[in-house]
Amino acid sequence: MGVSPDTCLVDRLRSGSIRTQAYTLAGLPKGRISRGVLGRTLVGVSALGFASLFWPAAPPNIDLPAEATPFRWDADEVLAALEAEFARAGATDLGAATDVLDRLETEGGDLLSRVAGSDDPPFDVLARLSSLQFELAVQGAAHPTLLPRVQDFLVDSRVTLMRAATRWPTDRETHEALYRVLFGGRIALDEALIQAGTDALAPLLHIEDIPSSTPSILVEGVRIHSGDVLLSRGGAPTSALIARGNDFPNTFSHAALVYVDRESGEGTVIESLIETGSVLSTVEEYLESKKHRILVLRLRPDHPALAGDPLLPHRAAEAMVARLDDEHIPYDFAMEWDDASTMFCSEIVFHAFRDTGVTLWPLRSSMSSPGLVSWLAAMGVREFTSLVPSDIEYDPQLRAVVEWRDAPALMDFRLDNAIIDALLEEAERGAELGYAWYALPLARALKLFSVGQSVLGGVPKIPRGMSASTALKVDALVSKVSPAVKDELVSLAAEFREHSGYEAPYWVLVQIAREALAARRESLYPALTVQ
Repeated sequence: MGVSPDTCLVDRLRSGSIRTQAYTLAGLPKGRISRGVLGRTLVGVSALGFASLFWPAAPPNIDLPAEATPFRWDADEVLAALEAEFARAGATDLGAATDVLDRLETEGGDLLSRVAGSDDPPFDVLARLSSLQFELAVQGAAHPTLLPRVQDFLVDSRVTLMRAATRWPTDRETHEALYRVLFGGRIALDEALIQAGTDALAPLLHIEDIPSSTPSILVEGVRIHSGDVLLSRGGAPTSALIARGNDFPNTFSHAALVYVDRESGEGTVIESLIETGSVLSTVEEYLESKKHRILVLRLRPDHPALAGDPLLPHRAAEAMVARLDDEHIPYDFAMEWDDASTMFCSEIVFHAFRDTGVTLWPLRSSMSSPGLVSWLAAMGVREFTSLVPSDIEYDPQLRAVVEWRDAPALMDFRLDNAIIDALLEEAERGAELGYAWYALPLARALKLFSVGQSVLGGVPKIPRGMSASTALKVDALVSKVSPAVKDELVSLAAEFREHSGYEAPYWVLVQIAREALAARRESLYPALTVQ
């Protein structure tokens, strides 16, 4: 018969072995230890253990990415001039605005012809194209009937640019030029749509019809193929932080991969979520989650890898589905993109294609602002040159097919972006996300409970891989800082609209967000601590 552990424990206590060990640990001379000393020792150890629940985690050692700098528009004067031009355009009749649009389109057509015929990036042409897009958008903002023409030109610009980029080098300068035109065109159109009215354009934007040999399904009138990449933007403040918190602030915060079963014809979205890690969702479940916009990307039809295997994107998605059927992959909070044992959203797409010989994200994104790095490090990030979801949009191996936007939610989208931009400026000045000291033990207890939830197959309250202190800082952003600043920002933006007669352009909205943050800063402590 085996001896129970409890019996062994009693015997050891009687023999004095445990008391002797406690005696030694307490730093007392060896010998017989009194019950009082033992009791005080145990109480002391227990007190230290309890106190440790309140002790904050040590700050991580972090290194900034070498030779990386955030992109800066540095266009305050230009943006102010555009705002003034918007006022002038609104005071002119439609005929005069149409004449201006005709002239700009003619110039733009010449610029696109030069881009199409270039074997190297024509940086001067691209710079002018970027500014011309904003000039076009001003006319569409002032006269909504012209906005569809503006959108058509921006689509032509995107298609021409990405086709030419297949011949261009993959380096920082080229990436910056692509970003300036493509992202610049998107924000120009968003600004025009805000001013013209969100019903001025259809929610679904058809960009380019890209053929594919992989299985497909019809989703709300759009043909989606197995191996397509989905970029999206959620409505949470953390989505805004992911989209804006890198050297090339952008729109999208999440990447996913589509798989279509050849036999059943059913579609599956492969993704990794902060709350759960890897997950296989139905298309309906994916669409039900709150998203401001979705961009569909597809491997370009003349990609060399497709010549030998037209079904390569499907095989990439199929292999990833098979892996996730066999194992659950935790979320990669560290953003260590080259380690496939844990994965954040972009890694699902990256590793699926890399395993078939196609390496997406040829230029790794960086997060180099010290304040941003400090915030991300406090949230568990350890790799600051990684696979930012939105940057795959500028990979010439892919083509944009369609983009869906929730136009009525566009103002909310802009508010979240402006708040994050203002908060990141505070981070550069030393501000930190924080929490009340007494919340940490409770969060650590909840983390322990969450571990049990994970073991039992449930969705943990605090995700696997996220520490208790990180959870408190994320909660500070999501539940305290962002909502409070947003309430103030909404009020100030309404005052601007009433005074000026139009919605605040984004660059003005960021200025107002700074005011909103300043008005609420003292009340936000300790969720936001300013040095």
